[in-house]
Amino acid sequence: MTSRTDHSPPGTQPSLWRHRDFRRYLTGQAAGVTGSSISAMVIPVLAVLELDATTAEVAWLTLLGQLPPALLALHAGALADRHSKRKQMIIGDLVSATALAGVPVAAALDRLCLAQLMVVAAVQGAAGVLHDAAAISILPSLVDRSLIQRSNSRIGGLFAVAATAGSNLGAALTALLGPARALVGDVISYLISAWCTSRIQAPDSPRGAAAGRRLHTEIGEGLRYVHHDHRLRTLTLVNATTSAALALLNTLWALYLLVPA
Repeated sequence: MTSRTDHSPPGTQPSLWRHRDFRRYLTGQAAGVTGSSISAMVIPVLAVLELDATTAEVAWLTLLGQLPPALLALHAGALADRHSKRKQMIIGDLVSATALAGVPVAAALDRLCLAQLMVVAAVQGAAGVLHDAAAISILPSLVDRSLIQRSNSRIGGLFAVAATAGSNLGAALTALLGPARALVGDVISYLISAWCTSRIQAPDSPRGAAAGRRLHTEIGEGLRYVHHDHRLRTLTLVNATTSAALALLNTLWALYLLVPA
């Protein structure tokens, strides 16, 4: 019997919280969102206050963090379809944790430079989209089909709280420990996420690549499928517009609040 099996009394709606794998998934993802909010707030502060970054340098730092998701999202989704989603999520978390862990170490050794922050931003962005693509597609294997809508609503609500809590925690850690040491909180969050994901026991059966089919062929088929479904097409456009607006906002707050005129 898998962890998706529910033991609610007859005639009652099954409870999401009876799904052990869903609880582990939700805990890990909430930890990751909290940590990502910490680094999103701390890295620009670190660049400006500790490394005297200029307006252009802060803009490049933000761009390098946003570019990998834009370029790699389709490939990450196709890879999640071909390979183990759990492994892809764990690899993404561990790569992000490793990249971020080097920042406080370099700062302690007085070796931190803006180039390292830019590399960290790019690596974290690439690892994040690798993780997120698998995290989205693994959910239907964790809960019964009848609970998908409810589980998505729980995830959305918790993630909104986690993002706000992460920003506040990042500000508190920066005030208490300094911006470089504050990133240790994000490192810990990625390790928690990887550990929770490794504890998920639901079957993870990747589809695998069909003989002779290349990755870009599957990506093209996916794009055509989304284009011909008006609901998916609308959702994709809304999400892309919202993400672009949030990326612009994150760039502007760093520029206007931190960089001297």
